[in-house]
Amino acid sequence: MSISIHILDTLDDIPRDAYIRFHEKSRASFFYDWRFLQAAEKSPLLTTKKTWYIMATDNGELCALMPSYLQDLAVVDPFGVLKETANIMNEGTDTGLFSHIMHCFDSSIPSVADGDAYAAICGAFFRALEDLARDAGASYYGILNVGDARLRQHAAGLGLRVNHMLDRFYADLTPFRDLDHFIGNLPREPRQKMHRQLRKFADSSIEARFLAPPFDARLEELCRMCFETTEKHGTPQYFPAVPLARFARLCGDLVRLNVMEHEGRLVSGMICFEERQTLHLWSAGMRYDSSDFSPYAVGVAKAYEYAFAHSLQRIEAGRLNARIKLRLGFVPEPIYAITSERLPARPAVHHARQPATSAAPACL
Repeated sequence: MSISIHILDTLDDIPRDAYIRFHEKSRASFFYDWRFLQAAEKSPLLTTKKTWYIMATDNGELCALMPSYLQDLAVVDPFGVLKETANIMNEGTDTGLFSHIMHCFDSSIPSVADGDAYAAICGAFFRALEDLARDAGASYYGILNVGDARLRQHAAGLGLRVNHMLDRFYADLTPFRDLDHFIGNLPREPRQKMHRQLRKFADSSIEARFLAPPFDARLEELCRMCFETTEKHGTPQYFPAVPLARFARLCGDLVRLNVMEHEGRLVSGMICFEERQTLHLWSAGMRYDSSDFSPYAVGVAKAYEYAFAHSLQRIEAGRLNARIKLRLGFVPEPIYAITSERLPARPAVHHARQPATSAAPACL
């Protein structure tokens, strides 16, 4: 038996039902849910030159998949994080072929394989990624925002560079009964600040709620607010309002909106994703002139409250803003960049790619 490696240009080339079964069996995060991948392909949030999916099948059955996106390094790394942490150098017009999109903070190679079969698939996928990168004239290739220790170990064994990139932040809710119990276990100063913010919120006439699909025009309003907020922080390209709204609608029932309103006017909100036992806080939009409390702190408190009410076990809060997130009860978890050395310059090659076969053992 052998595992076949296929290069696809669109997710639509994979039967949706087969992919959904694979995703569930692989236990991959929502970043690899069919709806999220479709949204990334159909409504990209950052300019993408080309998308490929590297897929492995065993006797025709899908057993591993990795999306990859060809993008300008200036788009992927506007603040030079990869330059600083992984020596990814942009000489002006360089491109990189990376997995997953930068809005994903839990990249992996989803697979139902294990042991030697998984190791062989990793090797085959990285070789395919290198071939695609060379053909596209990219300067680098790799997988960004990786927490998976098994994947990092295999990548290092293949000679790829593995460097700490950022921290992601999360809260494990399983030791706590409810929001009050959680806040009561915060250190003294953060606990007092959270109580103060919640008292100010309670004294206001602002209402907080979680919304599930189908969404009305508040989704588009929140997406505009997310864009305006990221624009103020120097990354106007990161959450463009119209593509973001389309992206969220394509994600369907994965999405929840954590909003605060005053007399029907949106004050702040977060676009969240709910999967299995986890709530992900993904994009936030704030108007700080509409209240005398911190809408972000109260929004996080309302996310905790929602998670406890729905018996969720974990909240993911993304990357960056470490000081604020630590104060709000989140803890850091390192994520890594798996990257190649700089590839020699060569013109891009444009041709149809045929499926190749790897000598990997069958995945079971």
